[in-house]
Amino acid sequence: MVLIFSQKADDNLASVVKAVDEVQKSNAKLGTVVVGVDGVEASDLEKLQESHKLTTPLTVAVKGHDKYKLNKDAAVTVLVYKGRKITDNFAFKDTKAAAEKAKDIAEAAQNALK
Repeated sequence: MVLIFSQKADDNLASVVKAVDEVQKSNAKLGTVVVGVDGVEASDLEKLQESHKLTTPLTVAVKGHDKYKLNKDAAVTVLVYKGRKITDNFAFKDTKAAAEKAKDIAEAAQNALK
């Protein structure tokens, strides 16, 4: 399971989601969800999903940082689970930094399937 929390819905976030989508295409057991938090609206995620043809489900959480105990300074947080254990935890100050590590996130997702 890969949970991607983001305070912004932009092309950089789409790059991260696309990288994980590629892993998910050949591994249906992976399970991936993008959660927009703190200001991201459903319409923002809908536009992103349509314009980039993303297959990962996108949802919105209200005041997500408090509920999920996320670092408020991280614009993007990615949690990779194997079973019920978090195997990888990525936190980025902005979506551009997350996009630059999309390959590493996809690799972590792939490793969680082993």
